Amino acid sequence: MNHRAIDPLQHRSAQGSGRRERFRWLVGATILFVLSSVGILHGGMKILWGAVPNRSDAISTTDQAFAARFRQRLEDETKVRLSGLTDFAWDTVCLIEPFDLDEASLREALHAGGLPDRSVRLPNGPKPIPQPNWLFAFLERGTVVHTVEFHHRELEPRHGAYWTV
Repeated sequence: MNHRAIDPLQHRSAQGSGRRERFRWLVGATILFVLSSVGILHGGMKILWGAVPNRSDAISTTDQAFAARFRQRLEDETKVRLSGLTDFAWDTVCLIEPFDLDEASLREALHAGGLPDRSVRLPNGPKPIPQPNWLFAFLERGTVVHTVEFHHRELEPRHGAYWTV
């Protein structure tokens, strides 16, 4: 029988190659993870390289002027009467967060404002609200009569619905 003695140095090199293999696999997995994360963040969420979704440029000049007047009043006074800022009839205003102005969001705003559940109507149908914009929906007897869109950083009112005083 031919018995060979096992050289301890050969045994260590065999273990080392397994370590190198694991290290290569770990580096490859890390690179793949980083590349896929960058792809998801940039392609799916558009948040890298200054491409933050911001549609405030789509706000009409009339709505921008309303927001500027409202912001100025908030700086001058602790309470602002919205009826003094509008030139149309309304009895309730709802603050709607981004995504959609629809019957469900109006009912949710009425509920958050502590107002009774009632039927609401949108004569012009649902309206998307691009993020990060918010919207005031002015209602008269449950019907939306006017909307004002604004960038959420310009004004920071409380979510919900309000009656006129």
